[in-house]
Amino acid sequence: MIELLNSDLATERTIAVKLLSKYRNDSILDILINSLINEKKLYTKIALSEEVATYGKEASKKLVKYLGVIGNNQHKKLPDKPFNKKNYPLPRDIIARTICKIGVPALEDLNNCLISGNYEQCLEAVDAVGFISYYNNDNTSFNNLIVLLEKYENDNVMVWKIIRSFQAFDNDLSIKILNSYKESNIKQHKWEAERSLKQLSK
Repeated sequence: MIELLNSDLATERTIAVKLLSKYRNDSILDILINSLINEKKLYTKIALSEEVATYGKEASKKLVKYLGVIGNNQHKKLPDKPFNKKNYPLPRDIIARTICKIGVPALEDLNNCLISGNYEQCLEAVDAVGFISYYNNDNTSFNNLIVLLEKYENDNVMVWKIIRSFQAFDNDLSIKILNSYKESNIKQHKWEAERSLKQLSK
């Protein structure tokens, strides 16, 4: 099955992922993560992401170190237009997306990343923290996001992501900070603060 996972055919690689779900151990998880990192075909990548996520916290511990380094789909600069859908945006980073499928059990590892991770890791961890916190009404990450905001207050992309994440935290400090960014001369910060406040008002 591991040989099949290295097949030149994406369909066979996807089948191997499904078959390997019957054999759950740490070495198989490492193989699956390595395949996820290197896979190019969308449906096989989705199958790998879903299978890795079933390992829960065991997987999140291993995944956080790969945040921000796989692929080129991450936000590298501020967007040209606002996100207009009503839901919370799914992270663009494939590792962050996989961690989001784990949910609340991954927050401890994500928060450790916010505290001690490098810049690229933190950028994507913010997306995952915001997503998980929003859909699970979990407030445990808020203080770490405040610390991160102070640390990177002059980095426009990081600030934009943190403003977006604040829609997950309905408290006075979050609302106060968002209101302050409504007056920002950076349009992306302004519209994201307005959107987050609108989400909180619901």
